[in-house]
Amino acid sequence: MVEKLKIFNVEHQQIGTASRDDVHHKGLWHETFHCWFVSEDLTEIFIQYRSDKKKDFAGLYDITAAGHLMQDETVLDGIREVKEELGVAVTFDDLVPLGVIATSYVTAGFVDREFCHVFLYKFAGNLADFDLQEEEVGGMVTANL
Repeated sequence: MVEKLKIFNVEHQQIGTASRDDVHHKGLWHETFHCWFVSEDLTEIFIQYRSDKKKDFAGLYDITAAGHLMQDETVLDGIREVKEELGVAVTFDDLVPLGVIATSYVTAGFVDREFCHVFLYKFAGNLADFDLQEEEVGGMVTANL
């Protein structure tokens, strides 16, 4: 099944849909959901180590949980990424919205132009509390803020 994403102009106005492959091949603006976990006392941040099986950015450190928003999803639906990748049940009301950040990353054969809906989550647990999706996440680490 082909993943379809909403595409946007530079002013973040929807202009249509496209396949995920076309989005990254043609450098089309699209939306993502980013959720950063921090410790409740705000002294640590939880960082994902991407699985070596990933197509893009395999084996690199990344946002705690993140993903593309599909054509039929809203920002509220992005919360599914947290449960899928980390095995942690979080409600949208638990999140602190940090805004929408436009980012652009260009490399040979890959152009990533995203409107990133960024959120913060104060996590009461520790690294042992994650149930990681092996296809997506190779591990988790923490860093001091």
